[in-house]
Amino acid sequence: MTISNWWPLALLILIPIIILLYMLKQKAQEYPFSSSMLWREIYNSIEATKPWEKLKKNLLMFLQIFTVLLLIFALMAPYLKQGGRRFDNVVIVVDTSASMGIQYNNDRTRLEEAVQRACDYVDSLNETAQVTILTSNQETGIIKTNVTDKAELRKALKALLVTDLSGDTGPAVSVVQSMANQWEQYEAVFFTDTPVELGNLEAQVINLYTDYENLSMDYVSYGTEYDENGTPSLTVIAKITSDAAEDVITDVNLYGDNNLLMVQSVQVPAGGSQIVYFNQVNFGGDVLMAEINSEDDLVADNKAYAAMNAEGQKRVLLVTNDNMFLEKAIINIPWVDLYKTNQLSAVGKDETFDLYIFDGMMPETLPAQGNIIYMNPSTGNDIKASGAISNVNLEFVETEITKYVTDFSFGVSVAKEYERPIWADSFISSGTGCAGYFGENDGRRIAVIGFDIHYSDLALQAEFPILISNLMEYMMVSGMVSEDDYAAGDKIVFNGNLNGSDITVTAPDGDVTTLAAAVATSAYADTNQAGVYSVAQTVDEVERKEYFVVRFPIELESHQDGETVEAGETVGEDEKNLTGGRDLRNIIILLILLALAVEWFVYVRQH
Repeated sequence: MTISNWWPLALLILIPIIILLYMLKQKAQEYPFSSSMLWREIYNSIEATKPWEKLKKNLLMFLQIFTVLLLIFALMAPYLKQGGRRFDNVVIVVDTSASMGIQYNNDRTRLEEAVQRACDYVDSLNETAQVTILTSNQETGIIKTNVTDKAELRKALKALLVTDLSGDTGPAVSVVQSMANQWEQYEAVFFTDTPVELGNLEAQVINLYTDYENLSMDYVSYGTEYDENGTPSLTVIAKITSDAAEDVITDVNLYGDNNLLMVQSVQVPAGGSQIVYFNQVNFGGDVLMAEINSEDDLVADNKAYAAMNAEGQKRVLLVTNDNMFLEKAIINIPWVDLYKTNQLSAVGKDETFDLYIFDGMMPETLPAQGNIIYMNPSTGNDIKASGAISNVNLEFVETEITKYVTDFSFGVSVAKEYERPIWADSFISSGTGCAGYFGENDGRRIAVIGFDIHYSDLALQAEFPILISNLMEYMMVSGMVSEDDYAAGDKIVFNGNLNGSDITVTAPDGDVTTLAAAVATSAYADTNQAGVYSVAQTVDEVERKEYFVVRFPIELESHQDGETVEAGETVGEDEKNLTGGRDLRNIIILLILLALAVEWFVYVRQH
């Protein structure tokens, strides 16, 4: 046993004061009596004039002394150690990864069980213990540092929430090890359901893994089909995985922009997967969602989403006098609707397109939205030609838009070399300069090709349609969001227009984050929730809005291997041993109350 405070020993001076009070004679009271009694009590009368008397045994006095001693002992904050050690520095690590949302029992999830055990552990610590609380998922979060107030610690623990992030205790172990190097003695406790590699760190690992049965909606995807009349419809595919011991029959709901579109019943084999098909779905909105319509031990993975910004038919406007080679290469791409004009004045008037191709022409004013390909452009719109070359071989440089054609060379009779902007990469080289480049600038993708296809042999080569297909795939990506599907925890870079308004990102829970247009390329990292996010920006009084999906980590969190988890437990297999000791103050206070009750009873009996 240890003592936290020694100053209450000064209160021991109260004990002799209590004894002196019982040695003082009480004030005499007047009673009528016969005068003859004065002679018999003359000796006692003489003694009564003395202020002190001999100390007599008095039960009330002993009870009061006992109560004072208990009070002093309680103020000293005695602490009963277990295991022969007392820890002045304690670190509690709570796993908040997605799998901690699995039901631990009928009343609690694994996280709720972890929080309850952590609160009980905090209550068992001595009052001077400085406690640090960390959370662990993909990264380590610092919730409290060096706190001794147990009420504050319990409040912080009960405020912890499950995230949709995958679990990784490695970063937390590193943080705790770094903290432990500063202390002579410490206690570290991990509450988790995944294996922990402690290395040289001394710690207890409380394994919260329990057997469970779960269905997960792994993904939802779609494709566009056309009937004989050219009317489009969607075919939606969803995949369900089960780790239940028996076959499960469940309904699957398909939603479009939160409106129920279809319901399909499916039987999922035990420990297997099943594909669900929704045919001829009439929906032209922004977001599809497939949801499992049954209860299981993990609710968070019962939904999957698909954003529809970057899919379906794309509208392309080709501005050219005549370029049959380019036109035929684009028409052969099935997901492209090609429109053609030879009038620059038609650009941006009535209709908007996903991609504009200017073949030998340079518009004075660019359209507000849409990506751009310049074919053999002159100087203008931030394009700067550094010189002209003739009768040379040009070569494709290895980039993301030259896959399958890298190092292929072709001849041109006339071409231009350009000053490559800082935001662009070269993909066509003349050997001495850049004859073509591509990149992202002000929220749109731009590609420049420095020659007329008619004055080259490229259009006659098998590599030409491959190049056009790669280029079209690159140019069709939405302007602000490069992809429409991310994993929870990913950092996302938005390509905002520097001349537009601030970018706003809305999370699934409605939380809105604002990014200044000047720093819109900074990574957005608040993706710890699975679901659909929207990103919006206003450019020239026109709002641009796109959606992207953050996936739940199905592969890592929804279907755990129990044997692997149990084998990873290093220390602390018996969670009943998790205690920092016992604070005796509450017990002593109960004894004080009992002593006061006995004292009151004795006083009543004596009077």
